[in-house]
Amino acid sequence: MSNRRLICLTVAFFTLILGGTFAYRLVEGQNWSILDGLFMTVITLFTVGYAEVHPLSDSGRILTIVLIFVGGGFMAYVASSLAQLIFEGKIREIWGLKRMKNRINELKDHYIICGAGKTAHEIIKSLSNSNPTNFVVIDIDRSHIQKLQEENIFAIEGDATTDSILIDAGIERAAGLAATLPTDADNVFVTLSAKGIKNDIFVVAKAERIESIAKLRRAGANKVVSPNIIAGARMAAMLHRPSVVDFVDSALAGDNQAMQMEEFRVQKQAFLSGKALKDAEIRQRSGAIIVAIRRESETIINPVPTYVFQPHDVLVVLGTKEQITNFATLTNN
Repeated sequence: MSNRRLICLTVAFFTLILGGTFAYRLVEGQNWSILDGLFMTVITLFTVGYAEVHPLSDSGRILTIVLIFVGGGFMAYVASSLAQLIFEGKIREIWGLKRMKNRINELKDHYIICGAGKTAHEIIKSLSNSNPTNFVVIDIDRSHIQKLQEENIFAIEGDATTDSILIDAGIERAAGLAATLPTDADNVFVTLSAKGIKNDIFVVAKAERIESIAKLRRAGANKVVSPNIIAGARMAAMLHRPSVVDFVDSALAGDNQAMQMEEFRVQKQAFLSGKALKDAEIRQRSGAIIVAIRRESETIINPVPTYVFQPHDVLVVLGTKEQITNFATLTNN
């Protein structure tokens, strides 16, 4: 039922109440007060069956009959409309949750965000720019979840520290997890739970306190982010190299149409697999620039021409949006 329809029913209901009240006063004369007319109108519409406040004249009885037919039908219509509103809303909610759960079950190599606070909001905004259906948010606050679902974001209400909720979010098929819960203790617990279910999942955890960084790493977090350390480092970088910081931020966020930065993993049957950098003709085929290569724990900056690409190499690439798109074809099967 639409809001407009609900407003119309409310206006009609109060109009009927007021109309009946003044109609009794008009028909029965000055002996009837406004309260008498209101009382008779209410007990007639709701079919309570109390005795009349005063003996009714023939005109009053006719008015009562009219109110019973008109008002009774109207009240029945209101009751059915409210029931429809309740049941349709519930059915729509159940159907929406079931549909969302089915879509989450189809996800693979996606990301799970534990928490929906300020930090998570920035992660959601960034991931939404690239692929809004490749991550799932878990939060215990129902209002946060409903807001995200209204924005067509996969969101699950529940405690992210419980294994069952993580499994519902598809952690067994996920590529990474961000632990952004309000307390460091909860983030440690989420990290332990996530690694216990899938030991090779990539976990990034937030640490409010500096001393929690070591605990999160011992719990299995691959990367630990401390807002205080990052804020200090960024402020220092902005003081010394503001243009560099602006360029890197816009490139990573994908906001810079002239230049963007992205990473790709070389697949086994990809064009680049087994080829040397000098023989790959990357500039001719894509126009992009390889900034760095990460192989296992080693990072190579500005690789030499004789470097040979191997499966699972992670390439950090710089280029325009079109060049980045062209380069993606060189690393995929």
